[in-house]
This record gives sequence, structure tokens and C-alpha cells, in this order.
Amino acid sequence: MYRFLFFFCALLFLGCAPKEDENSTDALAADLSCEKNTFQISLNADGCTIDIENSLGVASRYEENKTENREIKTNSIPNHRVGTFPNSGNPNTIGVLEETFTVTRNPQGSNSVQSAQGYQFGVLFSGVTLDPFTAEFFQQANGQSNRDWNITALTNAIHLGLDCNNAHVQPNGKYHYHGTPTALLEALDTNGEEMILVGYAADGFPIYYKYAQIDGTLTALESGYRLKEGQRPGDGQNAPDGCYDGTYFQDYEYVEALSPLDECNGMTGKTPEAESEYFYVITDNFPSSPLCFSGTPDDSFRNGPGPPRTAFYHHIVL
Repeated sequence: MYRFLFFFCALLFLGCAPKEDENSTDALAADLSCEKNTFQISLNADGCTIDIENSLGVASRYEENKTENREIKTNSIPNHRVGTFPNSGNPNTIGVLEETFTVTRNPQGSNSVQSAQGYQFGVLFSGVTLDPFTAEFFQQANGQSNRDWNITALTNAIHLGLDCNNAHVQPNGKYHYHGTPTALLEALDTNGEEMILVGYAADGFPIYYKYAQIDGTLTALESGYRLKEGQRPGDGQNAPDGCYDGTYFQDYEYVEALSPLDECNGMTGKTPEAESEYFYVITDNFPSSPLCFSGTPDDSFRNGPGPPRTAFYHHIVL
């Protein structure tokens, strides 16, 4: 009798226990599987074996004319060693490309930031420009590009032929950086004992590498960007699906509390040139090269016609 009552109660308990939602379980399993981060950056110059100036017989050129604005003339030939081009991910050959950039000596912040998409972000003292965005987008099933999903060069998911300087070559021969210019920084190395000015942005603000004064201490900074959690909303046909893994710029979000740097990888502080000024920072984590302007970029840095793009990222304040 007691055995029967025990068995009956056990069945009653199991029958009334809440059933696990299969959809919730599937979603949880998908979220837990989203741990892959495809971000990849070179911070070792050992792979830079080509003396491009000697190879081409052309010296690197970076000239600043002492005018009201900085008139910077370059030939796009780096003054440091590079990787091998063409390569399996980049079929182009480095060549001379004469360019002139106008950089204001009196940069002013704007009321809102402007995306750097469509612009070269800035020019470095190596004679080479920073060009953070790519011309690669998600390819839809109909063969068209979905330009709302821009592939980043700093990913191992897609091979775009970056060398040890996180740089590669456009079809017109222009060598340009997408991230930390490793061989240039090796030549400028200060062992983390002082800030390193590496060039100027299109809006006139200076660009430094990684280090900044924080509460009187020279500190190596990282950006405030992180991967979004969970799955992309696309169907895999018209927009990408799968985990936010760093293949696309849109896989990232900016979180204000993570870094002293703002969404443009900039901050105001003491530099070797001023007691207090706004400046940009190239970081070793995503996005490395800043992705937006806090001021107004000069048109000499435009990559082509068309209106400025809006920012791609979500801005989160914790």
C-alpha cells in the first residue's frame, strides 16, 4: 500500500514539474557556442622582410610644407620593411602613388562624430595612410553586396592578404594600414617610456600609438569595443547569420565604461606637445585604427564621392 502511494506521488510530481522550453534551450545552446573571436592582428615585425625602398629604387617621401595648414605630400612608399606582395590574399603590387593632404593646424571638435568610412583616416610619418574600412561586404544570394555588413580586415575568417604591418595594397599600388603599423613602431620604440606621435588625422588631431597619460602614469590603452553577444539577425541569404565573431565591423559594440578612449579611439589629455589636447590612439585590440572623426575631416582624405556614412556601432553606457 505504501509503495503504491509513493509511486503515485512520484508520478504526480514529475507530471506537474515545469517542462523545459525547447526553443529556450536551443537559444541558450546557440549563445553558449558563440565564443569564437576571429580578431587577428600582427604585433611582430619579423615577417617584414622586404626593403621596399631598395626593391623599387624609390625613397619614401613625407613632406610637410610650413603653411597656414599642414600640406603633407607623400608617395605612399613606406620608410620601413614590408611583407611580400602579391600574396595569396592580395594580388596587388606596391607602387608609387603621389598624394597631397591638407591638415588643419587648428582642429576643432564637432557636435557629433562622423564615420571614417569613405575616408583615409590619417597619414603617418612613414608616408603611409591609415584606411580602417574595407571594400568587402556580405555577399547576398542574388550576388549583390549588403553594404550594411562591412568585413573587417583584422579577422582570420577572411584572408585579405595583410602583412606584418597589418597593411596591404590596393589595385592602384597604394600600400595602406588597417591597424598597428608594426615595423614603423619598432623603429620608433620607446620601451613604453613616452608617448609616440605617429601622424595626423584627416580632421587635424594628432595620432599616437597605444600609450597615454592616465592620472600621471603612462598607460597602455585598449579601446572600448567588444563583440556583441549572441547571434546576428540575418538569414544567411540577404544578411549574415551566425555568431557575432568579429568578421564584420557590425559584430562589435562600443561600451563607454571599458576604456578612457571614446568611440573614435580618442581622448583629451596631456601630450608631449600640449598640456591638454584631444588626440587619437591606435590600439592593439579592435578596431586598432580609429573608425570615426571627432572633428571635420578634410576632403583631401576622401576615397571617393558620396555622402558620409553614419556610425556602424552601438554605443552603450554602463
